[in-house]
Amino acid sequence: MPGPQRKQAILKAAAGVFASIGYRGSSVDDIAEAAGISKGTFYLYFESRKDAFVELIESFFDEFARILKENHERLEHTVEVGGNFLASWRENAINILGFHRDNPELTIIVYREALGRDEDFSGRLGELNRLARSLQREEFKTMADRGLMRPEDIDLVTSITMGAAVEVIMEHILGKKRPDIEGLADRLLEYHTRALAPSWMEVDEALAGVLKRPARETVQRSRS
Repeated sequence: MPGPQRKQAILKAAAGVFASIGYRGSSVDDIAEAAGISKGTFYLYFESRKDAFVELIESFFDEFARILKENHERLEHTVEVGGNFLASWRENAINILGFHRDNPELTIIVYREALGRDEDFSGRLGELNRLARSLQREEFKTMADRGLMRPEDIDLVTSITMGAAVEVIMEHILGKKRPDIEGLADRLLEYHTRALAPSWMEVDEALAGVLKRPARETVQRSRS
């Protein structure tokens, strides 16, 4: 196996080990066994177990940051040109949920393992959270300035949606074998829209052309 492919195979095996038994409970022997290699081969690519762990964390941060920035640019552009901002909001939600669905082991590692106080990972996670919060707050402010959402309590709304996003990912993405990403995005979009829409907006009409199923059907099902 070529060097770059071998390194990625080792990282994939390490991600599985860290996600299943935890970073602190694992060893290089565990990673080598999972990858089907010797310890010596592991050390050809990584100086230590921590070296592999950091590389996994950084790959998650870099890709997630890229998605957040692309989502932000899409929504800002849509609002600026007067496009369907709810459709862009839905697409952004699908991108974020899909990223975590497609990277379950890295998601577990980041949200469960990278927060330990004895390792220097929480600061990096805090940096990613600050980026996500800053972009979302800016998006909410842009929509509020254009009259597309209620303008009050933007900071509080940002905190609520940020906290809820982590819970949704952990409970409804990682906890499901085949999560319905689009259906989940629809439900999140509808709940947020109903909570944040200005008084002039006809919410059912606005959501009708965006959701996979009619908005009223979602409301009726949630009440049943």
